[in-house]
Amino acid sequence: MRKYFIKGFYFCIPFLIIFIFIFFVDPYEFINVSHFINSDDKIDVYKRSDESSPRGTMLWKVLHYRRKPVANVLIGDSQGTNIDEDLIKAESGKDVFNFCIPGSSYNTMFETFWFVNDQCKLENVYMQLGFMNYNAKRPYSLFHFAQDYIDNPFLYFTTKEILFDSFYNTYYQIDKDSDFIHGSYEYDSFEKLDELSTYRLKLFFEPYSYPTEYINELKKITDYCMVNDINLKFIILPTYKGVQEYLETNDLISMRDKFREDIKSLGYVYDFNQPGDITKQRKNFKDYFHPHNHVLDEVTRKIWSQ
Repeated sequence: MRKYFIKGFYFCIPFLIIFIFIFFVDPYEFINVSHFINSDDKIDVYKRSDESSPRGTMLWKVLHYRRKPVANVLIGDSQGTNIDEDLIKAESGKDVFNFCIPGSSYNTMFETFWFVNDQCKLENVYMQLGFMNYNAKRPYSLFHFAQDYIDNPFLYFTTKEILFDSFYNTYYQIDKDSDFIHGSYEYDSFEKLDELSTYRLKLFFEPYSYPTEYINELKKITDYCMVNDINLKFIILPTYKGVQEYLETNDLISMRDKFREDIKSLGYVYDFNQPGDITKQRKNFKDYFHPHNHVLDEVTRKIWSQ
């Protein structure tokens, strides 16, 4: 019996080491006990790649919002990820939690709204929406990247993603190599980014099907906000003119206009995706879809200084 106990103990050692390692690194502050790695570094690490950024941002924001809810929330996708919370506070005097998630879909945003609504009494909700995911053929959701760990906390210590993120956090503390956390596609050349943008436009729209379920869910959220005295506004951020050209070539302008009509039928809309100096200049965008920070700051001032 003693021999089996010893064998069992040796068998468990690697798992115990992994548990202790993840516990102390705690890449998403899920346990929130050990803080020898600061939060800013952890954020930089989970943003290191296009694979880790969506799942990492989802988990991080859900955990931190759950711990400290805010009555004013911005919900959106990667277009709004870099909208500056501090600038919003400076312009409006309000704390606004930026819940924009890279790779977010409409289903992700819907689940996010109902999640934040369960955490506190909401006052102001801003939904940053785009035509790119307004497609019934893109029904996925990222919210499970947080919900799975909330429902089954043991997964935090048993999934390879959390183990790898813990390792990368440790590596970054030792090496501090800025190239490591700048591995995202957005640091590529304009030529590569334009090629990637064209490829992604095909992913967004080929094939295309009008998303009746999305507009119905948006109406449900709008009605809920009206009944519960929540100020709901919508934001459409600018995209580079290359998107417009693609839509024209592929006979999708009417569907884009239908999207605009749908959103405007719900309530007040800040629509910045109009032909003009911003949308026609490539230097204002990382790729076709994501404005540079100076554009986002300009948009932020126009929205929150009112």
